[in-house]
Amino acid sequence: MGIGNFTHTYLPAEPDIWHVPRFVVDEEKCTGCGNCIKACPAACLELVEGKPRYIEKIACLACSACVAHCEKGAMRMEGFYRVDKGFWRTVSFQPEDGYPRIPEVEGIEGLTPVEEVIYKRRSNRIYSKKPVPDELVRRVIEAGRFAPSHGNCQPWAFVVINDREEMDRIADAIDPIYRALTSFYFSGKTNPLTRRLLALLSPLAPAKFDQRAQTGGKAILRPNDVFMGAPCLILLLGDKRGINNPDLDIGICGTNMVLAAHSLGLVTCWCGFTIAINYHPGLKKKLGIKWPYKVVSGIVLGYPRVKADSMVKRELPRITWVKGGRKWTEMP
Repeated sequence: MGIGNFTHTYLPAEPDIWHVPRFVVDEEKCTGCGNCIKACPAACLELVEGKPRYIEKIACLACSACVAHCEKGAMRMEGFYRVDKGFWRTVSFQPEDGYPRIPEVEGIEGLTPVEEVIYKRRSNRIYSKKPVPDELVRRVIEAGRFAPSHGNCQPWAFVVINDREEMDRIADAIDPIYRALTSFYFSGKTNPLTRRLLALLSPLAPAKFDQRAQTGGKAILRPNDVFMGAPCLILLLGDKRGINNPDLDIGICGTNMVLAAHSLGLVTCWCGFTIAINYHPGLKKKLGIKWPYKVVSGIVLGYPRVKADSMVKRELPRITWVKGGRKWTEMP
């Protein structure tokens, strides 16, 4: 890897080298309901004269949540998030507008019910206040319990907060952590010393210093509702002694859970920011989280106030085939 690959490591100060999708609004269909704005995890949209508009120089995640939550079909997204050069340069395949088509697999006609759920299930960010019965929460967790794990070590445990007021107290407790972190990160736009420090830290911990992660962290600050109105939160805990890669096992477990929830008429959204609980000893104690467990992620679940399930755009996969003594990379 050349030295050039470690340049441009602090993107907020260089908006000319990164690009976001183009948002197109059908003004005749749009009612100005604001669902697209409520659903945006980056808070990069705002209402201007009753219509959604992109806020300049905010990193859009290109997740299509705005498109999926528009029940009038008035919003579409053209293109993807892209970085032209340096450490964060994007290397994925980005299809032309018109994608997604229905996924096609050679030799198979139509989609199985499982495939259809996988392709059309969306993270829902606008919830009804209707509570989730404990019995359904247990069924969701049961689906996770039967997930595969390395060495069958089953390194998971769960904390269920099926209480909206308690969820609000958790949000209040972790808010200062994200407020301090995002304040430090975005101060680099005006403070050259901080910018140099962040430029050095980004390649060492890219999962934390990608500007999209920090933009998402800023979007969840209070008074925003970090749990999106959902009535129930499940914390997924991982045993630090788990075999090989317990965090991966927790991800597999959680995927089982969100698909099971969908089959039960519930909707879900992953809440990775709940890992901040690991840095709050008082909150950990209150929630009964003790060694060897840590919070790996969280999932909110409830009933939808807006139906978001649909096909959305995704970048195309990079596939390298090794077969018959040959190796080639499939270019979509």
